Parts: sequence; C-alpha cells; structure tokens
Amino acid sequence: MSEQDLIDLNFERFDETVESSGSSEDWYYYTLDIGGLTFISNASDEWDREGLFVEIMETDIRFRGSGDLWDILEIIQRQM
Repeated sequence: MSEQDLIDLNFERFDETVESSGSSEDWYYYTLDIGGLTFISNASDEWDREGLFVEIMETDIRFRGSGDLWDILEIIQRQM
C-alpha cells in the first residue's frame, strides 16, 4: 500500500507537530469516515519500521495491501 492509495481513496491527512504531540519529530496519519466506520493509518514515523497499513478503529481488522482496502470501501459505498 502506498500513501498515494490513501490519497486516491479520499483519506484526509492530519499533521502532528513536535509541539502538539510531544514526539521527537513531526508526523502525520490519514483517516476516512464511511458508513459509521473510521479507517485510520498508522503514523508516518512508523512506516519505515512497520510499513504503511490501515486499521478499522476499535477493531482488530488491519489492511496491509491496497487491494482489500479498495474492495471493502467499494462494498461499503455500494450499500449506502
């Protein structure tokens, strides 16, 4: 999965600064709210170690590949 996939899927980027987060460097993440679910990426400062992934908040469901993420979002959109 790439950052461009999230952009193409209309995820919104949220930037966090050192000052606002208390972290040692600025970072950002992406979210998308659809069908009562919130999809959220891991933090950009983790991508080198863990790779980019998206989770459905408050679940154990995680997407590492963009194909399944595209599919589930398409299914949800068809049902709305």
